[in-house]
Amino acid sequence: MSHSEQELRTRYQKTWSLPGGPVLFAALEEVIRHADALELTEFAFEVRMRATDVYALGGAPSKSYVTFAWCLAAYDREPARFGGHDHHQLLWQFKWMVGGLSDFPEVPLARTLALLEDMEQRFKRGGHSMHAVLQHRGDVAHALGDPARAQHWYEEMNRTRRDDLSDCSGCVPGSQVRVLTELGRYEEAIRIGEPARTSGGCERQPHAINSDLLLAYLHTGRGSDAAEAHRIAYRAIRGEAKHLAELAQNVMFCVHSGNPERGLDLVERHLPLLEQVPTPLDELEFTSAAAAVLTQFEARGEGGRGLRFPTVAGRRLPDRTVAELAEELRTRSRLLADRFDARNGNDHHGRLLAERLAAGPLGAPVPLSVFERRLPSGEQDAVRQLVEQVARQTAAGESAAAARSQALVAAALQDAGRKREALEAAEQAVRALARAGLTADTAACHYLLAQLYLEDNQQEPARAALLELLELLELPELSGLLEPGTAGVPGVPSRPDLHREIARTYGYHPDAAEQHLLAARGYGAAGRARAQLESYRHAVEALTAFEGPAALDTLAEADAAVAALTGAGASSGSDADDPGLLTAVAEFRVAAAGLLRGQGLVAEARDRLLAARPAMERHGDPGDLGELLTLLSEAHLALADPPAAEEAARAALALLDDPEDEAWEEAIALVHALRAQQRDQEATEAMDLYSLDEDDLTD
Repeated sequence: MSHSEQELRTRYQKTWSLPGGPVLFAALEEVIRHADALELTEFAFEVRMRATDVYALGGAPSKSYVTFAWCLAAYDREPARFGGHDHHQLLWQFKWMVGGLSDFPEVPLARTLALLEDMEQRFKRGGHSMHAVLQHRGDVAHALGDPARAQHWYEEMNRTRRDDLSDCSGCVPGSQVRVLTELGRYEEAIRIGEPARTSGGCERQPHAINSDLLLAYLHTGRGSDAAEAHRIAYRAIRGEAKHLAELAQNVMFCVHSGNPERGLDLVERHLPLLEQVPTPLDELEFTSAAAAVLTQFEARGEGGRGLRFPTVAGRRLPDRTVAELAEELRTRSRLLADRFDARNGNDHHGRLLAERLAAGPLGAPVPLSVFERRLPSGEQDAVRQLVEQVARQTAAGESAAAARSQALVAAALQDAGRKREALEAAEQAVRALARAGLTADTAACHYLLAQLYLEDNQQEPARAALLELLELLELPELSGLLEPGTAGVPGVPSRPDLHREIARTYGYHPDAAEQHLLAARGYGAAGRARAQLESYRHAVEALTAFEGPAALDTLAEADAAVAALTGAGASSGSDADDPGLLTAVAEFRVAAAGLLRGQGLVAEARDRLLAARPAMERHGDPGDLGELLTLLSEAHLALADPPAAEEAARAALALLDDPEDEAWEEAIALVHALRAQQRDQEATEAMDLYSLDEDDLTD
C-alpha cells in the first residue's frame, strides 16, 4: 500500500502514542520503509534518528547501529541538508554506539577503537569538551578488562569541564563506581557514587547507581544501605530484559549478602527474560550470576530441588531442577566468556566467571524482608503476631502452614498501609505456597501480589502475576472449582475480570485488545451485557492507533455482539429500556468511530457518531456528549459538509458551563466549519471569543 507524504507524516505522528518494544519498533520500521520509497531523505533521517533512540533505550541496541550508521552517512554526504540539532543528536548517539559495541564479542576490537577515535575527532571539530570522550575511553577500557587504565581515563575526565554532551549526574559516577569496586577502592566508590543515589538524571537513574553501589556497601559493612539500594534498584528494573545486567548485579547481591533464597526467587522470576536478551554481555552477566546462586544450592545438597518459571508472553519455560539449570548456565556462561576473552586477547571474563561461581557471603547476612528484620517495638500487634507465627512454623518444619501465614502477613501489611513491605512479603509467600503445593492458596496470593504491584504502579510485574494466575486456574486440581465465567477460587475474581485487569496493564496496545476481547467473550457467556459492551469498547479503543485487518476484525466481532444485544444492526438505534445499556452502546459506537477514522473510513465513522448521538443526548454524560459532537463536527468537515460541522460544533459549545474558559477543540472545530463556508468574519470573531490563534488551528 502506498502513502502520500502527508499520510506518512500522520502515521508517524501516531507512533508517539504507542508503547515501547516490538510494537513501536515495527511501526517505525514501516514508516522508514515508505519514506525511503518516496525518497523523503530529511524525513527518513528524522524517523531513523528517533528509531536509534528507541532501539538503544528499549532493549534492541543491535538495531540502533543500523539506523545510526544510515544517519551518519547521510549527514556526512550532505551536512547542509540537516540542522544543528541533528548534528548534536548524532554526537550524543555516538556515545551509545561506542559504549555498546564492546558488548558484542563478534564485533572486532579494532572497530570499537576506530569508532572511538572517530567520536573524538568529531567532538574536537565541533569545539566540544572531551569530557564524554574520556568517560567512554574509560568505559571501553573497563569492558576490555583493564580497570587501572579505565580509572586513568576517569581521572582525566574529572579534570575536564562538563558540557551539554556529557552523561548525566548518575551515569558518570556509575562508570567510576564499577571500576573502583573492581579495584577494591570501596570507600572511594561510595564517596563518588552516593550523591547520585537520589538525584535521578536520566531514565537509567537512580536504579543503575544503586545497583552499582551494592558490592561497595557490603565490603564496607553497610548492610542496611545495601539493602535499601537493592530495594530501590530492583523495584525499577524488574520485568524488563533491557535491565538484565542490573538484575545480575542484584542477583549477585543476594549471593554476597547471605540471601540465597531471595537469589533463587530472582532467578526463577527472571530467567525467561533471557529469551529477549539485548546483548551477549547482558546474557553473560545474568547467566553467570544465576549460576552462582544455583551453585550455592548444589553445595548445600539441594541440586534436586525443583524450579518453576512464570508465564511470559503466553509461554512458560519447562520445569527443571537446580542441578540441571546450574550445569546449563555454567556451560552457557563459559562459552560466552571464552568468546569475549578471545576477542579481547585476555582472560578477564573467564576470571570474573570463576570468581562468581566461587562467591559467598561477605560478612553477616543482611535481612531483606519483614520475616527476617528485627521488628520495631511499636510494630502493630497483628503483624508482629503473624511474623512470629511464621518463625515458629518454619522452625517446626511446617512449611505449608508457614507459607499460608506469610500470605496473611502480606495482607495484614497491606491493610496497615505498608505497601512496600506487603509487596515483599507477598513475593515470598507466593513462592512458598507454590513450593508447598498449595495451588488454590497460590492463586489467591498471586492476585494479592498483582494488586500490590498495581498500587505501586508496576504494570509489567502485575501483568506477569495475573497471567501466572490464569495459568494456575487451568490446573486439574482447580478445574472442579470453576464455573463458566468465574474463577471459583476464594479471593480471586472471575476470569473475565482477570482478563480486563491484564488489559489495563498494557494501555493502548494490540495485546490489550486481545485481553479485552477475552473479557468480553467471558462476560457474554456469563450474561453480563453491560460489562461485555464495555470490554468490546475498550478493545476497539486499544486498536485506534493501529492500522490493519486486526482492528477491523475486532470491530466486526464487537458489532455482532452489539447487534445481538440490541436486536438491531450496530449502526442503528435501540429501543431498549435500560438507559445504562443504551449509554454503553453509544459509548461503544463513539469508540468504533475513532477506530474507523484512524483507518481512513471517515463516512463510516460519521455514521457511528450519528447513531450514538440520540442515546448520548438522552442519557450520556455532558462531557462524553461534547466529545462525540466535536468528533462529529470534524467528520462532517472532512466529508465536505460544513453546515453540519457547524451545527455539531455549536451544540458541543452549548454544553460547556463556561465556554470562554473550557472550549478548545470545540472552538477549533467551529472556526474550521465557518471558514469552510467562507464566513471569515464570523470565524475571526470566534477566534477572538475563544482566544485562539493561527497556530492553534494548525496543531
